[in-house]
Amino acid sequence: MGTVFGGMAASLDGYIRSETGDLSWLNNAMAKDEDYGFEETTRRTGAYVMGANTYREVAGMGGMGSAVPSYVVTHDRSLAVRGNTTLFSGDLRELVGDIKSSIPDNKDICVFGGAQLLTQFIELELLDELGVSIIPVVLGGGVPFLGRTSQSTKLELLECRSFPSGIVLLNYRLTYTPAG
Repeated sequence: MGTVFGGMAASLDGYIRSETGDLSWLNNAMAKDEDYGFEETTRRTGAYVMGANTYREVAGMGGMGSAVPSYVVTHDRSLAVRGNTTLFSGDLRELVGDIKSSIPDNKDICVFGGAQLLTQFIELELLDELGVSIIPVVLGGGVPFLGRTSQSTKLELLECRSFPSGIVLLNYRLTYTPAG
């Protein structure tokens, strides 16, 4: 069955959004000729799962017109969606199971943005791989990459790739320790 993977870009001090919400620090760091794994993500993804804030941002930039199914985890049933997008509120384990049974075996589930959502996936031991793109900037505050978790989770480094722009891409496999 497919892998559940996710990740985001973060400042060196661990923030995904500045205190003002400005994302210029991220956009200014990226070079046009560097692929930070976007092509690989697109190739392997059979479905996206994202939080409502991430969906609003992506849709606001003209995204979400893809044929790839997307699920927005939210309690806001009035959120307007378009394309192949479904609102979801409920048990994330159920959602992952339903998605896995509906996408081709050679495709994976991409948890696309949202610190709270990534944290929930880790808490529920649903996330298999985590990617972190470290952006060479210190923001000094903002929205942290991950929220608090009730237990530690071991990470096994799968890939470490640096780019001339100074961005460093880290990909990890998560290992959950059985309780007891």
